[in-house]
Amino acid sequence: MDRLKQYRQHICAVFARYETQDTIAICDQKTDNYLLMNLGWQGYQRQYGIFFHLRIMDDEIHIEWNGTENIINELIEAGIPESIFVPAFRHPDLRSETPQKTAIASA
Repeated sequence: MDRLKQYRQHICAVFARYETQDTIAICDQKTDNYLLMNLGWQGYQRQYGIFFHLRIMDDEIHIEWNGTENIINELIEAGIPESIFVPAFRHPDLRSETPQKTAIASA
């Protein structure tokens, strides 16, 4: 099976574990954007926002936003190499100054 196809399947499988009535997973394999969103109500306050966003570009997985502690580790455990994750939420000039594990941990 194609490596990127496997990565897409791993991402969607991990995201599916987080789906609830108030958390939805969006796995757009056509544009290679993968998001986890919170939506719902807390009292009368509307809850709506993206708390995790990945994008596959140029055979790398760009972490556009990571508001979690565990998902990257789960993706690595699922078989995606840590070396292909890019902390895209950091400015390109600052990415090389941060150790990889710390850089991908959170936005």
